[in-house]
Amino acid sequence: MTSVLDIAQVQANLAARIVGRRLLYYPQLSSTNDEVRRLAAAGEPEGTVVVAETQIAGRGRRGRQWIDIPGHSLLLSILLRPPVSPQLLPILSLGTAAAAAQALSGLYQLNMATKWPNDLLIGRRKVGGILLEGGQRAVVIGLGLNVTGEAGLLQQQIPLPVTTVAAECDCRVQREEVLIALLEKIDVIYDQFNTGQGDTIIAGYKQFDCVLGKYVMVEAGAEKITGQAVNIGPGGALIIETAAGRREITAGDVHLPPNSP
Repeated sequence: MTSVLDIAQVQANLAARIVGRRLLYYPQLSSTNDEVRRLAAAGEPEGTVVVAETQIAGRGRRGRQWIDIPGHSLLLSILLRPPVSPQLLPILSLGTAAAAAQALSGLYQLNMATKWPNDLLIGRRKVGGILLEGGQRAVVIGLGLNVTGEAGLLQQQIPLPVTTVAAECDCRVQREEVLIALLEKIDVIYDQFNTGQGDTIIAGYKQFDCVLGKYVMVEAGAEKITGQAVNIGPGGALIIETAAGRREITAGDVHLPPNSP
């Protein structure tokens, strides 16, 4: 059964300092990231969050289409204006993934995992993803999460193992409580980011990481890099031990061994 997000309930119960200070709700958008970018150009203050029931042109990393189930997903973008170098933004992306994993594991005791750089997993099945865009003057953090609904409906359209939060737990899942927990956790991460606690953010990310210690293949542009994932660098790069030596990967798609836990 499709539900309508009760944004008033979220506003009444949200306890965040910056993230979510203004919530804008839309039944449908082309892209929440695009809407936030428009608002940022018009001078909207940081902390504004745009939420949509469905997107007709949602996207993930590298221009991929983001598929959602209307009324069952959480599709949101956050406007931030961090007073730091754009070179540090990968840390904020990892922190957002860690915040989402913390929120869901805390609410529903799920076996959450993060896959560098932006995937949210339950076990080996993707449940959400993050897309960070922007630079010096404004940063947009987009987050898509499969919350309720039939995972099979998504699986028919996506060639990767996918799931929903509700499919993985034996309790009633409410999108409102998930959204509140997400925004509050991201608010904490954002404060850490602005106060130079990048090491703390990366340490929190590693608690959910499913890549480190494994032999992986990374598609970085046209290059395919194989080796053991050994660490996350201080700037958020994935460090791979290859046959030719160590490589720092700043962007790419990680492929895990088929039988990896």
